[in-house]
Amino acid sequence: MTADPFRIEILAETELADIRPLLAELILEEQRHYEHPQLTPEVVAQDVRRPVRPHFTGENIIFGARDGQDRVVGLCWCVLFDPGTGLEAEVAEVFVERPYRNQGLAAAMLRQAVQLFRDRGVTFACVWTRETNPQAVRLYEQAGFAKTEQLVLTWLPLPDR
Repeated sequence: MTADPFRIEILAETELADIRPLLAELILEEQRHYEHPQLTPEVVAQDVRRPVRPHFTGENIIFGARDGQDRVVGLCWCVLFDPGTGLEAEVAEVFVERPYRNQGLAAAMLRQAVQLFRDRGVTFACVWTRETNPQAVRLYEQAGFAKTEQLVLTWLPLPDR
């Protein structure tokens, strides 16, 4: 039996710059599968020139909707983070208390979120919802989010079967 010719290991911080060509190739290869503006090789090369770091942090920005008594009755929680390939964002939560629903609060907060993404130069943003929640799907689509060709697979820490 021959030894496995490959070694899998965690790269040291000093080696992280070595993955820039791989990141650039990945971005250029994958983007052609989607109907969004295509980045040029020069733009991708510039994006991946930034230092790759072993850690990244995010920023929580929460928009709130207040009623006439200054009570928060709705929220739109946005998370912004840069994993090393450009600023990304997620609309993590949108919620409006039942008596205040269908008054445009969620849409107004999402408009603020999308404007934040534009202002901050976000390169990718997502929101998660269920197909069985047509109101939410419609709300997100009206805010500019679109279904994509990507298949999202999830891993959950479930007991082994």
